[in-house]
Amino acid sequence: MPVSKDSKILIIVESPNKVKTITEILKKAGYNKARVMASVGHIMQLADDKSSFKNSGVWPDKNFKMNLKIAAEKEKVVADLKTQTQIAEHIFIASDGDREGEVIAWSLIKFVKPDVKKCYRMITHEITPKAVIHALENPVEFDSNVTDSGLARVAIDKLLGYALSPIVKTYLGAKSAGRCQSAGLLILENREQEIENFNYVKYYDLYLSFNKNNNSYKAKYIGTEKNPLDHLSSKNEVVEVANDCTDDYKVLKVNKRIKKEGSKPPFCTATFQQEVASKLGLSVEAAQSCAQELYTGISVGGEHVGLITYIRTDATDMSPEFTPLLEQYISETYGKGVYVSPKVGKKDENAQEGHECLRCTDPYMTPEKLSQYIKKDLLLKVYKIIWQRTIASAMPDAKISETTYIINNKEHLFNLVSNEIVDMGYRSVYSYRDEDDEDETALTTTFDKGEVLQDCSLDGVEKTTKPKARYKEATFVKELQSSGIGRPSTFATILKTIIDPYRNYCQVINKELVLTDLGRKTIQYLTRTFPELISIEYTKNMEKDLDDIATGKRTFNDVLTAFFEVLSNSIAKVTETVPEANKTCPDCGSPMVTRRNRWGKLFLGCSNYPKCTKIINL
Repeated sequence: MPVSKDSKILIIVESPNKVKTITEILKKAGYNKARVMASVGHIMQLADDKSSFKNSGVWPDKNFKMNLKIAAEKEKVVADLKTQTQIAEHIFIASDGDREGEVIAWSLIKFVKPDVKKCYRMITHEITPKAVIHALENPVEFDSNVTDSGLARVAIDKLLGYALSPIVKTYLGAKSAGRCQSAGLLILENREQEIENFNYVKYYDLYLSFNKNNNSYKAKYIGTEKNPLDHLSSKNEVVEVANDCTDDYKVLKVNKRIKKEGSKPPFCTATFQQEVASKLGLSVEAAQSCAQELYTGISVGGEHVGLITYIRTDATDMSPEFTPLLEQYISETYGKGVYVSPKVGKKDENAQEGHECLRCTDPYMTPEKLSQYIKKDLLLKVYKIIWQRTIASAMPDAKISETTYIINNKEHLFNLVSNEIVDMGYRSVYSYRDEDDEDETALTTTFDKGEVLQDCSLDGVEKTTKPKARYKEATFVKELQSSGIGRPSTFATILKTIIDPYRNYCQVINKELVLTDLGRKTIQYLTRTFPELISIEYTKNMEKDLDDIATGKRTFNDVLTAFFEVLSNSIAKVTETVPEANKTCPDCGSPMVTRRNRWGKLFLGCSNYPKCTKIINL
């Protein structure tokens, strides 16, 4: 759709941080009368209403009518947008291209009330001149199905939260319950159960230590040819092997092979968070904050430039418009024929894949070049990881020469492995391993077949099997993704809710997510009382139902009706036995209410307290 550069254009984005970047891009492209404004995220909320179901603002008996209103803090934003839409000749709504972004676009039409004939939907996955101008010149249709999907999520989460939260507050003193937050708690509780029920088993490793050319080496016992072993099961077995061995240790075999190691796909949201947590120790919130700043852009040589693509994505595919530039950079920098097709990760059955991968926008903007423009050291480190991963994903495998020495003493065998990189491949750009990784060591000395080893000694080491570690923030987000709980746009919110000190469900201790007693009691109660609603499988299927609305396979009413039937049946079983139901004070006739004493036990107390102090123990 061609738009005259002399037209009065209004572009509405979500984040205020994008305004300056896009404004500069438009001016340099000749759109001198264009104006960019921000909605500052969502402008509307699902407001409470006492006449609705559980005060949720949703009326199931009226086809799930929703009490949608302008958020109080956004009234001035909406008023300013209304003024500018009346002046503009063309209005482009450029909220993000996901479920939340489509709801924001719909709400802007609903509450700002512009002339819809002047409105267009504009979606860009990176804030670069090429991408912004292309999105402006190629608007897309507003997607009512995706909007319905987003509104359905809002309604379902409010209905479930307002139905279950009072129950857990009454019985446990918990602050809230929610569709995704409770499923997240269940993931953490399942890991706690695994740790508690883990069967710790002792085992032993036996090592052969020896010297050559003033260097020390250690080979691991691997049993015999007839009985190969990973470990020895008892101290007696260690003693038996040690007593059976003589002083004569020889190199029995020297096996060599070339193994290949491929690079990983570009980042999605979850893998990005894991990588920066591993390499930089960043929390999910800090990682997202850095990524958001890089996505929005910084000043580079006087020009505001977006440095990475959209940060909330579950896809690893790379845009075909970007790959020719990537190929050009790799060919010029590392030589012709080095470029290979970028890696693509395994398709996640839960992925929406509404965006491409998280990558750098310009391969020529190297971390070294960018360092003169970025003053924040942490921001540059995060960019470097994203840039390196982007480049490495389109480079050939690393080739490693692996030499395995099999050492024998009678029938007993030990092995020693040496790894030497013979072709760096993608590793010339990026390595996923730590520099001190023992599996990566190249021995300083070689050994010949038949060689007798010197200064030999045996050392048995007692070890114990270990359960899986508790989740850290980034690994928890990865588990949310693989379990189908939430979407990239909601992962950080789910985590933030769970570790919220006000709720006191989970604490971060030594970077691990540790459930509190209240957190464990809450999720155990929820899964026991509402098994139809609070389960990983149900939450995963609900996300699929929402995706089906987005793709037109199901309707808003269809999904909400099915959900509400399950919700109604579940809470009916509990509300029938609420202690204070239909009870009045035997002393004064006032209603009795459920309360909790300092030890956490429930009792019925007179609502006329302190005038009446009647209590009934439960």
